[in-house]
Amino acid sequence: MKDPYETLGIARTASPEEIKKAYRRLARRHHPDVNRKNPDAAKRFREVQEAYAVLSDAKKRQQYDQFGTVDEAEMAARHAASRRGGAPFEGFEVRDLGGFADLGDIFGSIFGGFGRKAAPSPAPIETAVEIGFTEAVRGTTVVVPVRREVRCAECNGNGNVGGRVCSRCSGSGILVQTDRIRVKLPAGVGDGDRVRATLKDKAAPEVAVVAHVRPHAFFERRGDDIHTVVPVTFAEAYLGAEVEIGTIHGPVRAKIPPGTQSGQRFRLRGKGVRNVRTGANGDHYYTVQVGVPRVISPAGREAVRRVAELYTGDPRAGLPRSLD
Repeated sequence: MKDPYETLGIARTASPEEIKKAYRRLARRHHPDVNRKNPDAAKRFREVQEAYAVLSDAKKRQQYDQFGTVDEAEMAARHAASRRGGAPFEGFEVRDLGGFADLGDIFGSIFGGFGRKAAPSPAPIETAVEIGFTEAVRGTTVVVPVRREVRCAECNGNGNVGGRVCSRCSGSGILVQTDRIRVKLPAGVGDGDRVRATLKDKAAPEVAVVAHVRPHAFFERRGDDIHTVVPVTFAEAYLGAEVEIGTIHGPVRAKIPPGTQSGQRFRLRGKGVRNVRTGANGDHYYTVQVGVPRVISPAGREAVRRVAELYTGDPRAGLPRSLD
């Protein structure tokens, strides 16, 4: 097989996240649906999938790094050649492994069974769905289209029929199939969260559905907490009042204490979003914004003059005047 590191264009020290990032980038670039006019795209796409199947599996990656292959038969042949005097393959020190009856015992000890080659796990399919803020908070069920590669039934994946290029798959041996699956998104799912789903075809890879949540005009979500801005009048802030606060769970009556300052923040416990993992609700934080009357009148001027007399100092006295 081709060097999977070279195929994905990454260093041998690449982290799992770097491997996944490289795979996603190349899979999007070389997907046959995006490159319908490029006959080499399907081949390149398969190479990228094969490379990811090796490097995304910790055990297979370790085998490849040590032996230069993940094919047990090939490793056995190389080992046999080294025992006959040939050069040992890179990364493997040939030494006397006494106590083993044959190569099957040797590789059975190392890999958990010689001759029982495990089928490579298919690369996961990732798709996305956009939902509203309310749907994310309350949970919803969506129908998601999933595009995946399947073997061409016309040519059985060989690319040709009766010595001629298969007209259905244009010789690639694969077709792109779209499945539609119903996925339940739990209450509290956040923007960028992944929900795992499976297709009816047991041989199909796992599906990761990424949720993209549209923002709300009033409620701002930060983790499991909700933040809002609540306007109040000068009288309510100065004298104190009981006002209605809108939350994702419905309206709540809350007290504004006398002397509340504009920008002051208060908390409503348990009125946030339900955590998908723990089931506990976050909190709701509302920030008070004191509104100034837009109507200017003689009576208003007199009232403001009297209010101004209540200030005991310069409200900006503690602010810096420059960078110095």
